[in-house]
Amino acid sequence: MIQYQSINHLTTSLTEREEYFSRLNRDEVGPSVLLQTCNRVELYYGDGEIPDAVARHLFRVVCGLESAIIGERAVQGQVKEAYLTARQSGIKLSTGLHKLFECALQIGKRVRTETQISQGAVSHSLAAIEIIEQQHVNLVDAHITIIGVNKLTEDIIKFLKNKGAKVMMLANRTEEKARRMAAPYGIDVRQLDEKCDFLQETDILVSATSAPHAVVYKEDLNPSRPLLAIDLAFPRDIDPAVADLELVTLYNLQDVERKVQDNIAVREEEVQKAELMIEEEIGLLRETMARRRSHQTIRIVARGSRLSRLQVEEVMQRLPEVPYNLRVQASLGDKNQTISLLNGEAPDDIFTRELDLALLKGEADVAIHSAKDLPEQLNGGLEVIALYEAFDKTDSLVSRDNLTLAQLPVGSRIGTSSPLRRRELQALRPDLEIVGIRGCIEDRVRQVRAGQIDAAIVATCALKRLGMEGEIAEVLPFATHPMQGRLAVTARKGRNDLKAIFSKGSIL
Repeated sequence: MIQYQSINHLTTSLTEREEYFSRLNRDEVGPSVLLQTCNRVELYYGDGEIPDAVARHLFRVVCGLESAIIGERAVQGQVKEAYLTARQSGIKLSTGLHKLFECALQIGKRVRTETQISQGAVSHSLAAIEIIEQQHVNLVDAHITIIGVNKLTEDIIKFLKNKGAKVMMLANRTEEKARRMAAPYGIDVRQLDEKCDFLQETDILVSATSAPHAVVYKEDLNPSRPLLAIDLAFPRDIDPAVADLELVTLYNLQDVERKVQDNIAVREEEVQKAELMIEEEIGLLRETMARRRSHQTIRIVARGSRLSRLQVEEVMQRLPEVPYNLRVQASLGDKNQTISLLNGEAPDDIFTRELDLALLKGEADVAIHSAKDLPEQLNGGLEVIALYEAFDKTDSLVSRDNLTLAQLPVGSRIGTSSPLRRRELQALRPDLEIVGIRGCIEDRVRQVRAGQIDAAIVATCALKRLGMEGEIAEVLPFATHPMQGRLAVTARKGRNDLKAIFSKGSIL
């Protein structure tokens, strides 16, 4: 059963949430999604049934109905980021968790599109600006320090610039990130390690980092200089003891939210509309999970590489209510690494023949392939029942010392398995030696790193699916296979039941 733990601003203080966060042990519950925002720390875990109460809570959270500032928009992105972080962390989330968060993000988007729940909502950045204005500070002359590089601090910089602020500085642990964000606004940048210097001259301090502990302490400040400090971080960036200094006025998250509550007006009818939509979505989720219980387990056949397994997971994550078993099957191409793809020696079905046979013999229900591996003409008894769009259709160069194509020395040996890529390479660099290359993506990269070849051309989407983006030396301006990056599902003809199941997200 899907469960959740929640500690939030409605029942606990900021200090209690910080203490809970510091003690949190995710290993106790297994694969999970951790949602951490200014107002809450929540952990979602388990498998199987999704109780209405769990769905209702997350749906209300993502719609902003449980926020300190009703209808605020930031929480939608925070829930999405929490889900994506869990998916990309290497842990295998349950199908129930996948379905719960996919539905949550759908209802969050729908509520903000079809109601005016966010009309008049005040963000934390606007709240901070309001507090600064209420202090009647002369922004033209004030020395303002912003700590942290993120959307919240960038919004504050924009607002302050529009209000006439002239002397502004951005501080961060990583100076390069700060420079990238500061450049469009023409503000100075300092490393956070230099805080004892620049904080001595600061009149207004706004801090919003993701540090797990305080980054500003009493000893960092000038006790003889008035300071307005606004801490928008969770856990807190500014040690609460700073408020003991006579000339310091300190606001934390709770203070900011209390300050603006009187300015927030959300029409009750819009809240009611949102709640009705949430109940409708819960009903749809309940029906989906019921269909999942009625589904027979789908038998999938795919090749055995890590990339192929990840592609199966990518497809089935679209269908979290559908149980499946995976059978690994080596293809002719997997068994015969000496067959050259570059010189046209390979048969059309080199990567599908054995998988096709498993379908025709009834040993599997569907096969999942890289779409570009499909032959031009499928076996007469089979058909493509679903095709999913590529998230990247480009080619990338993997090279020793991360050299770009233009930087490769004359005579460098560059590997590819594609005649199309060979033609593109020869047009751009006729001085290179083009060699055939076989094996899984990891093997191809290892051949480069081992010096067997100087570089290789690899599909960008394959590197991204494997989490190997760091190997990319350059994304190339090549014409690629029209099916590159797409995933295809094949089955025996006439399986309309399978077509219906796999139709979600299919571009057929």
